[in-house]
Amino acid sequence: MDSLMGGLRRLFGLNQKDTPELWAAIEQAVSAVEPRLKQTRRYPKAYRKPVSTALEYARNLAYSVPGPITVNHESYSMDTYVHAIFPSMDFVSEAFRSSRAMQVYLRENPATDEAYALMGMRRIEKTTMGMELSGQVIQREVPQQIVYFTSHTIVDPAPSEKQARDQVARGFFKNLVGKVTKRVAARKQDMQSQLHEMDLLKARLHESNANTRPALQKELSKMLASLQTTTRSLDLHNYPDDFEDVLLNPEQHLRLNPSPMILDSMGIRRDSDGTTQGNPIIFNDLIGFDRRNWTVTMVHCQNLQSETFAARLETAYRSLSI
Repeated sequence: MDSLMGGLRRLFGLNQKDTPELWAAIEQAVSAVEPRLKQTRRYPKAYRKPVSTALEYARNLAYSVPGPITVNHESYSMDTYVHAIFPSMDFVSEAFRSSRAMQVYLRENPATDEAYALMGMRRIEKTTMGMELSGQVIQREVPQQIVYFTSHTIVDPAPSEKQARDQVARGFFKNLVGKVTKRVAARKQDMQSQLHEMDLLKARLHESNANTRPALQKELSKMLASLQTTTRSLDLHNYPDDFEDVLLNPEQHLRLNPSPMILDSMGIRRDSDGTTQGNPIIFNDLIGFDRRNWTVTMVHCQNLQSETFAARLETAYRSLSI
């Protein structure tokens, strides 16, 4: 059996250190971008390094997400981070109750009473006018920058932190592969646009006269050259370049960006107005996951099967299902 596996590894250009996880990830990535790539001579060897690089990066990134923070009444009162990201304790419960991922998780794990998960939030920084105490004098209409969070979203819940982070890692890897798919899709869209423009140009050329024809023919020649370049880029043998450009440089496409801030109890920034009271809170933004950046942290929630929580969760589920 070992000799057979060794032969298969040599046949496909893999080595003894390659794991079944890597094999599966290569197949998953290639199938997501273009299934026909599995019929080419460069499969799977050409995809081994970019996929293994992206897999390792996604795992390291998932394990770099801060937390887990415990979210409950006590932490809301004692933990400055928890207090900063939730407007009130009601929002803590609402974030979990309104999560479809949590609803599915509790139905699939009826015996569990806790969950670890990734939570993403939209951070809003807004300038308002407020009051400030300067010595013994209250100043009015003072510009203040208030920071608050909305759209709390819970994803990838699991019974343990490791399981949750592993699920997050798979999501990060899938996101990176999705960027390869988008690169290819953009070129396909370009080709369709070029073909459409060429049809319009041919129609204009058909109706041209001796004065306008030379310029149109020159434009058509340039368009044909551009179309040939785009067509060559869509040859299956060139697809590994897309995998390498993205998956060998994953930090350019998906990363955590720490943003330290000093906030008071009202969420007003105190590190940009000359005062430096208090310790900075570090918010980590997930850059590149989608069009807008998410502030992310791992969370830990307990007592999920309590009668009150379960009843509220069921109510939320029914309202979301309508």
